[in-house]
Amino acid sequence: MTTMPSSHMLESQPVSALSQQIQGLHHFGITVEDMGKALEFYTEVLGGKIIIPEIGLAGYTMHNTLFQKEEIEAIEKGVDPKSLGVPNLRDGTEKLDLYFIQFDNVVLEILQYRDANAAPNGSNAFPAKHAYSSPAFVNSMHISFYLKDDVDVDKFVKDLETECHKRGMDQVKCNRIVTVRSQAERQQVASEYNSCKLYGADFGDFEGWTLVYCKGPNGEQLEFNQVLRKAKVLFEKARQDYQKSREDRQ
Repeated sequence: MTTMPSSHMLESQPVSALSQQIQGLHHFGITVEDMGKALEFYTEVLGGKIIIPEIGLAGYTMHNTLFQKEEIEAIEKGVDPKSLGVPNLRDGTEKLDLYFIQFDNVVLEILQYRDANAAPNGSNAFPAKHAYSSPAFVNSMHISFYLKDDVDVDKFVKDLETECHKRGMDQVKCNRIVTVRSQAERQQVASEYNSCKLYGADFGDFEGWTLVYCKGPNGEQLEFNQVLRKAKVLFEKARQDYQKSREDRQ
């Protein structure tokens, strides 16, 4: 097993004055294909609470705010903006629906672009999703959920898949840590292989970290983490150091 680098190897870098204008991360956003399934998953399955829904956003201000870069690229290339994934919010041909959803320590925003004639919270999104969903693609992102210290992570994986498949969310699939060649084979893997547990001195500062990679109901990349032992101590120390550094500069 390769030994991971120590956090002490990462030297502190000068911090810009702009950092004093930042409170922290506000939310993570993800564009979905099926808003109905997304709402059910993030509120009913995972327990988030809707803060603000906004249905049918359109108009030139919103269009320019969201898509100006891509529209300029389309003009420069001489192609239809839709070919670059730009819906027409300017004229209201397409509209944007979004929900902000509160979890304990972070806010999630889910968005859906749809034809103006399509009903909200449906499964017909614009544009069509990409054919491939590898997390190795540049600019791909994932949402990480923080599991409580006393959770049996392997059982959580099984229960999550069972609950979601019962609801017709067949896209929800968690990776196992052993090699399989089919979905059927994946389902037969012993539960002890449901999560990647970084326990032992070989893992350095990540010792105590457990992770699960999972696709959400719209194929979005999710991660579930449990952070214990040395990793938990280091995360807590970094949080305290961050708060202290901001206080010291005020």
